[in-house]
Amino acid sequence: SRKKLKQLAATLSRTLKTAADFDVLPILMSEVGVRVVYVEALPGAKIDGCAMVIDGYPVIGLSGRGKRLDKILFTLLHEIAHLLLGHVDAKHLIVEDLDNKRESETEREREANDAAGALEFPAGFPIIPGRIGAAWVDRTADDLGVARIVVIGQLQHRGRLDWRTTLAKNAPAVNEVLEGWK
Repeated sequence: SRKKLKQLAATLSRTLKTAADFDVLPILMSEVGVRVVYVEALPGAKIDGCAMVIDGYPVIGLSGRGKRLDKILFTLLHEIAHLLLGHVDAKHLIVEDLDNKRESETEREREANDAAGALEFPAGFPIIPGRIGAAWVDRTADDLGVARIVVIGQLQHRGRLDWRTTLAKNAPAVNEVLEGWK
């Protein structure tokens, strides 16, 4: 159900706040008619996720390559966006290299990224202060109901925090949870 998938997707950033929360993701997705699977990344490949239709069912594959909770969450939302936007059908699949620079994105990828951002922060992302500290990040994460690393990842993506910021130290990784899906 496209409607139920969209409703679920709009809650995932508030539902998947710890690595352990990803354990139930295959069940949540199956309840809306989408299969989600772990697909081991190929050595040297920069594939984070894929979306396709197999035997009439939408399927999302996650490689866990990004490891960090925020990166895997965004990849999931990006692939869901492809499904919701009708980019995927029985004849077309989407395989992602999310390391591409935004300038080289296709219109379809830009649409999926924008839709994923809207799903990640349904009420929008708050105004960012000139000086960002741990207290603001924690308060914002609490206000949005998301994991702290999701706020940090968004700030890094927007260029407001360096990718090496100490705020991201000990960020939760979910790749081991994905690898354990049966």
